[in-house]
Amino acid sequence: MPSFLALCRLLALLLALAVAAPVLHAQDWDQINGRDKVHDPTGAWLVRFHNSDDPILHREFLLIVFHKGGTLTQNTQGESGFDPAAVPLPPSDPNYGNNVISTPLSGVWQKTGWNTFAGTLLDIEYHNSLPAANPQPDVALFQFTKEQITGRLTESGYQMVLSEVRLTHFDSDGKQIDGTQSFPANGARIPLEVLPKTSHTLPIPPIPTTPAP
Repeated sequence: MPSFLALCRLLALLLALAVAAPVLHAQDWDQINGRDKVHDPTGAWLVRFHNSDDPILHREFLLIVFHKGGTLTQNTQGESGFDPAAVPLPPSDPNYGNNVISTPLSGVWQKTGWNTFAGTLLDIEYHNSLPAANPQPDVALFQFTKEQITGRLTESGYQMVLSEVRLTHFDSDGKQIDGTQSFPANGARIPLEVLPKTSHTLPIPPIPTTPAP
């Protein structure tokens, strides 16, 4: 029969394994470079798009974070640029939209297949101006923009292809203002690098070449 000391050691080993198992599982789940990356977009992505309907502002990049709980956050190149000396213009003026900035987009996402997903985000767009007759800033609402995305992860899990990014605009009453804009995009996963390890290049996604349907 095993000794009392051997039994104690065996119990201690079993307890250590029971505690370590969920910890290792959580690490595998949270590690964006881990085993789930092939079919799970959870993590941070640099996304590159080409919108032929927006040739003037030269916007090209997005930063999107897919949160584990099913929420999304996104920052868009140029979203915070504005002229603090600008004055509001009437909607009939062709330059009415020149001084509009937007909040970061927030939304939700879900998987639609083994390596496919969909998401919906929303931002608030507004004028930020300082009228000459009023020293207080004017941040009147310009519009809401809803962004819908559909995409898939590539075989490696380090890239994504967004077959369609669709933008729809709404007024303050939630009524659609105009038609939609659609364009494709490509994304590259932002990898975790633990110091002192660091790379000297960034994973820049290619410009999409296939137009959205």
